[in-house]
Formats: sequence, C-alpha cells, structure tokens
Amino acid sequence: MKTLDRSISRLISLLERRNPEGIEELKGLYCKCGRAHVIGITGPPGAGKSCLVAALVREIRRRGKTVGVLAVDPSSPFSDGAILGDRARMTEFSGDNGVFIRSFSARGASGGLAPVINDAVDVLDAFGKEVIIVETVGVGQVEMDIAKIAHTVVLTLVPGYGDSLQAMKAGILEIGDILVVNKSDQPGADGAVNDLSFEMPVTYGGKEFQCANIKADQWGVPIAKVSALKGDGVEDLVTVIFEHLMFITERNIFTGICQKRRSRQFLDILTQQVRDRFLETLKTDRDLQKWINKIENLKLDPYSASEQVVDLVEKARILADNGTTPRNNR
Repeated sequence: MKTLDRSISRLISLLERRNPEGIEELKGLYCKCGRAHVIGITGPPGAGKSCLVAALVREIRRRGKTVGVLAVDPSSPFSDGAILGDRARMTEFSGDNGVFIRSFSARGASGGLAPVINDAVDVLDAFGKEVIIVETVGVGQVEMDIAKIAHTVVLTLVPGYGDSLQAMKAGILEIGDILVVNKSDQPGADGAVNDLSFEMPVTYGGKEFQCANIKADQWGVPIAKVSALKGDGVEDLVTVIFEHLMFITERNIFTGICQKRRSRQFLDILTQQVRDRFLETLKTDRDLQKWINKIENLKLDPYSASEQVVDLVEKARILADNGTTPRNNR
C-alpha cells in the first residue's frame, strides 16, 4: 500500500471505531477541509454503480485530478464487514498514487451511507483529494443522505427500470443533479431517456439550501446515456459533472452545501455524544433497575418512564448550575 494511502486508511479505521486518537487527529485536519468536489453516485441495485464509478475515476484521472472513492457495500450478516472490500474494487488503480479507494459496511446506515462517511470525506479532503466520489449501497425512500453530503448527485438508472421509477417518484428523482441511464447498449435506453425527460422537473431542484439567487439562471437537470462497461458517454458525463461544479461555485451554492453539511455533522455528533454520556451515566445509576422493573411488570409504560428519567436529569442539571446538590426523590 502507498505511504499516503496507509496514513489515510489508518486514520479512517480509527474513526470507524470512534477511537479518541483518530478523533484528535481529525480535529487537527479540520481547518484544511472544504475544497474537494464531492460527487454522490446513487441508484437502485443492479444499476451498475460500481462500474460507473470505475469509469469516472479513469476519466477524471485522465484530466489530471486526484480522486478518493468511498464505497458503501452491503454488510456481511456474520461479521458486519463490507462484503466486496477494497481488493475486489477497481484493482486497476492499485498502483496509482492519485487514487484512494475505501469500502465501508452499510451497518447502521439508514440513508444508504455508513455513519463514518462524513469523517472519511473530511480526511480525504484534508489530505488533498480534489474529487471525492461517494457510492451508496442502494436507493430508496429513506436513502436520501447522499444529497446532504455531495455537491453533485448522479442518479444512476438502467433501461427497463419502469417499476423502480414508479417506486421512486415520491422524491428520489429530485435528488439527482444529473441523471444517468447506464447500460445504454441494452434495448430500451432511448425509451428510458424519454420517460425520464417527461418525469423530471426541467430546472435545478436544489437541496435544502436553495436560494432565490439561482432562479435567474437555473440548472437544467441533464440526462446522460452511458455504457460504463464500454466507456461510451463517460467523457461527456464527466464534462457535465464539472459544469455542474462550475454552476454551483459561481452562485456560492458550493459553499452553502459545505456549511449545511457542517451544521448537520455538528448536530449528529452532539446528539451521539449526549446519548452516549447519558446512557453511560444510567449504567452506574443504582436506581435505574427500579425503572426497568416497573416497566417489566407493566406498572409503568416505557414512554412515561423515559420522560420521568429525562425530567430528573434536567432538574439535576439545573440544580448543579445553581450550585445545589440534588436530592434523590425517587
């Protein structure tokens, strides 16, 4: 493994385990973040996302840019590890110093992304990767997280996806900044493009941060026909991806996406830390078992019990702020 890749892999592994050493290292790198172009690749299983990612890496490297790939794989039911793993992915780039590839298990990911992806994006950004490609495990009504991380979302579909399109109409299509009909050498590709042209809004839907200043010159969502396996259409697709980057950069939307991701990241970390510390405190609370016994014996419902415990903790915090020692009234 290349020396730089070894350093990146080590840090990401520490962050996956929530190791304090890794978190301290990331704190020191935070000021270097915010420069990389993050591209999200999503779509239903069987759409050829991994093959498309490999084709994109080839073309982006041909243009002289460094690339990091973060691929979320299905979890092994036995080990919770990523089934495909780094070695099974894009081995052609193993000797390329400008490419870093890392696979993640999808465990704990409600939105198609592993929880550590945010940290991994920051690591690759800080280490100077110019383009970061994030590939999700799939797509569905709850798998919208990619739109909260990526500057450019590429939604990948295939000919004959009619049933999938029906299932995705309630919002999934709208997360795509660029739509791709992959496997365009198969029958039905032109029909798929026509169907998408009819279904898609003609203007840039934006994400949560959309502002009035983009209305004067809106992004028309392009639909690209690509055969990732053969390489057909890939060069044009990368050109469109970089055109989208230029579009959002000129309108300060790029900065807006970064700021929104930072605020969400902070709230997620804060929520997790408060939860962990609260649960750790409860573990050492001798009276916790009393609440559990009441619930087990149907003397108290879990919602009321939780509310009462939280109220007690809040009262204890207020008393502590006032310099008063709380009494145990349970």
